[in-house]
Amino acid sequence: MRRKATKVIPGNYRLNAACVALVVGCVALSATQPATAAGTATATSAATGTLRFTYENGEISSGTELEVNKCCTHSLRISSLGRTGQRAVMSQLKYGDPAVEGGVRAESHTLHNEASHFRSGTTAYYGFSIYIPSTWEKDSREEIVFQWKPWRDKCEEQKWPSAFLAVQPTGKFQLRVNSDGNRCSTSASLQKASYNLADVQPGRWHDFVFHIKWSHGSDGALTGWHQTHKTPGWKKVVSATGANTFNDDAGTEGYLKWGLYKPAWNTAPTLVQNRVIFHDNVAVGTSFNAVDPAKN
Repeated sequence: MRRKATKVIPGNYRLNAACVALVVGCVALSATQPATAAGTATATSAATGTLRFTYENGEISSGTELEVNKCCTHSLRISSLGRTGQRAVMSQLKYGDPAVEGGVRAESHTLHNEASHFRSGTTAYYGFSIYIPSTWEKDSREEIVFQWKPWRDKCEEQKWPSAFLAVQPTGKFQLRVNSDGNRCSTSASLQKASYNLADVQPGRWHDFVFHIKWSHGSDGALTGWHQTHKTPGWKKVVSATGANTFNDDAGTEGYLKWGLYKPAWNTAPTLVQNRVIFHDNVAVGTSFNAVDPAKN
């Protein structure tokens, strides 16, 4: 078989540009073909152009190019508490866990799954479910539970997520959006916007869907919806226009991360010493129905 070209990702990672042909479960999104909800037995559906991680095969990888950042045996494991099926992924952090990739984190990520990648000029729907345990207590500092994260351009010392969802000490889910129209981003040039989305209600699955037109300019657009499994009925919780990502090099893209990241624990303890959270039905697609995390 003819070898396809590869692209180099910072950090000495290499990504095959023909993952559609080589890896089962890695498919390109189609902008012209409407998508419908994928089944829970597989991570993707080539017919719909939808990437979907359901964990129903009992594997942390969910049967595709899904990788993890974990420090310890307790960091990530499959749980029998599923949103629509029988399984989900559980992420756990304990204060004192060693740093991984520069921070205290237990996360799954799609760095090598090209079907999940985004950059300025692309548009996609994203869906996922997050379960907040009934034992959840408010903490004094935030925890980040979902990220849209570009990798760093050569001229940059660091890179912020284009967007991330966090649980705040106020008891709210908050979406933070970062952007920069400059070629090389710095902390001084970074533009930030924050949106409170919904109350963090323990003992419930929280479903989210976002439709994002990524842009480092004024034509960017973001819409988000939320519901819980105990109070079904989608509610629009954010609608914003304007810049929502970075003016990156031609080869720079972003990927997805979910789990737990506790930035405050890099330097000091907080009120809570142990955190557990669950994620399921993480999807990328071309329509709301395709990524709806409440559907099998």
